[in-house]
Amino acid sequence: MGVEIIEVKTKQELKKFIQFPQELYKGNPYYVSELYLSVKWMLSTKNPFLIHSQIALFLAKINDEIVGRIVAIYNKRHLEVYDDNTGFFGFFDAINNIEVARALFQISSDWLKNKGITQMVGPTNLTTNDSCGFLLNGFERNPMVLMPYNYKYYIELCEHCGFEKTMDLFAYEINGKAVIEKYENVLKRSIQKMEDNGTKIRPVSTKYFKDDIARLRNVYNKCNENNWGFIPLNENEFSAMAKDLKMIAPLDCALLVEKGQEIIGFVIAVPDINQALKHVVGGKLFPFGFLKLLWYKRKVNKARIMILGVLKEYSGQGIDLVLYHKITEALNKHKIYGAEASFVLESNKIMNAVLTKIEGKRIKEYRIYGKKISSHNINFKKENDIQK
Repeated sequence: MGVEIIEVKTKQELKKFIQFPQELYKGNPYYVSELYLSVKWMLSTKNPFLIHSQIALFLAKINDEIVGRIVAIYNKRHLEVYDDNTGFFGFFDAINNIEVARALFQISSDWLKNKGITQMVGPTNLTTNDSCGFLLNGFERNPMVLMPYNYKYYIELCEHCGFEKTMDLFAYEINGKAVIEKYENVLKRSIQKMEDNGTKIRPVSTKYFKDDIARLRNVYNKCNENNWGFIPLNENEFSAMAKDLKMIAPLDCALLVEKGQEIIGFVIAVPDINQALKHVVGGKLFPFGFLKLLWYKRKVNKARIMILGVLKEYSGQGIDLVLYHKITEALNKHKIYGAEASFVLESNKIMNAVLTKIEGKRIKEYRIYGKKISSHNINFKKENDIQK
């Protein structure tokens, strides 16, 4: 029997969609399940992204057994910013079978083509502000919080279906000691210069959280406006992201750089909650998952530095080095002594140079793919299955 594709319409189908990776990665020591409720929220109308954009969820079946899933994404904000007729796919998971992959990519491209889209890019879950990319190397390392993990054969399935590289993303293992050991004098001069011109670094305020987040959004959008694929976040989207991060990250791990009343830079680090989530079966908090999460959360000893930015007019003043130093101090207070900076776009030459300067070690690479949508079926190079 061939591959059957169904569009997710019912609550039961959505449940199967969310839970499919649990069976696919069963026994894999590196895979970490996302929280069931988090994925359900992301794919629901409660997600601010879906106020302006649309998605369609599909499941692949063989002999009534689920063998794959995918989301087709019509990102209206992306089209408004770039005007490039590009759509996206995300949440791709499948068994090692070229027919399954081809069917999933085909149904997604057909759905997008009906909306006038001529190119499909992915994976993005659901945007480049979320988890995105297929893991390209680093399969023997645990994924950091909100970073993807996949089987190596995903790359082969994607490429054999005619997709080509669009952008690579990097993850760096960093050691805060390198800033002191190698650049102590530069660091001291930068700190002194900041003090002389009234520039301060402080954590996001508990009392004025909403105000800080509102002001931070503007700087976040400005710092990223020239990055590949970036879509500015509106007030609701940024607020939702901030609230999610607040649940897992202490506010003293979100640092703002202020000059007078203006925020000119920031860095946000999140404890690697994946270390605790590995013990939550199926990503379900109830009935006992919540207790396991609380217990193992106390033992988290690594963090992910998610975002760091300095306004262009203040770059080259060593503020980025000071931020790495300060966030290291903040993490150390929580007994966190290891960190990963991820993800960094291949095209972000400045950030890659900074991380190399402070002896960051590139430990993982991810890839986003793209393909023109034609009126014919997706072409692929081999009919036979690809071996793991």
